[in-house]
Amino acid sequence: MFCLTIAGFDPSAGAGILADIKAFEHSKVYGQAVCTALTIQNEKHFEKPNWISWECIKSQLEILSRVRSFDYVKIGLVENPRILEKILKWLHKKYPKAFILWDPILKASSGFEFHNQKAITWQKLFTYVNLITPNFPEAELLGISKGSLKTAVLVKGGHCSNSKNSNDLLYFPKSPAPIKFSSKRIKGVDRHGSGCTLSALLLANLALGYNLETAILMAKKSMQRFFASGTGKLGSFHLLYLPQKKEI
Repeated sequence: MFCLTIAGFDPSAGAGILADIKAFEHSKVYGQAVCTALTIQNEKHFEKPNWISWECIKSQLEILSRVRSFDYVKIGLVENPRILEKILKWLHKKYPKAFILWDPILKASSGFEFHNQKAITWQKLFTYVNLITPNFPEAELLGISKGSLKTAVLVKGGHCSNSKNSNDLLYFPKSPAPIKFSSKRIKGVDRHGSGCTLSALLLANLALGYNLETAILMAKKSMQRFFASGTGKLGSFHLLYLPQKKEI
C-alpha cells in the first residue's frame, strides 16, 4: 500500500514530508514524497521557506506517476493558492478517484506566517479535496464555519491548551453538529509537527481500508504514543529518549 505526501522539507524531521513518511511507516504504509519547499528551520526556530517552482513540483509528480498510481494523497505546505490549485488539478486529472487530504500550513509553530491571502481565495479550492485538517487557528483564518463547509473538515484541537483533553471536531457539509473525538492531553508536552503527523496517520489508516471515523480514532491513539516518546520538541513512535545537544 502506498501513500503520497506533497509538502515541505523540514531538516529537523519533526514536520513536513519527513514526518509524514515516518507516520506512514509506523502505520505500515509505504510513503513517497514530492517536495514543495526547502525550509530553513529546526524544531525550535523557523527562518524562511525556499519555495520550489510549480515546474519542479510537476516534474516530481510526473516521474513518480510513471511507475505508480496513488489512491491516497496528502498535501501540506504550499506557496500560495495558485500552486495548490495547480497541484489539485493535476491530481484530479491523473488520479480522478484519489482521496485527497489537505492539511493547511498557514503558520509555523514558531510563529512564522506563510500566507496572507484572504479566506475566500482558499475556500474556492475546498471542493477539490475530500478532507481538510486545520487546527483551530487555521480554521478561523480559512473562514471555516458550519454554514460554509463544502467538504469534510477535521478541526484539530491540539492548540486549545486551556482544555484538559484534545478535542478534534469532524464536520460534514449540511451536518447539524460535529462528531467529537476526545483524547487526554499529556501535560507539559508540546511536540513540533504534531498536526502533520496526525493527518498523515489518518490518511494511512484510510489507505488501509478503515472508514473515516475509525481512521481518526486510530490516528489519535497513535498520537498518544508519539507524545509520550521523544524529548524536547521532537516526538517519536519508537524512541523513548532522543539524543540532545545544547544549542550553540
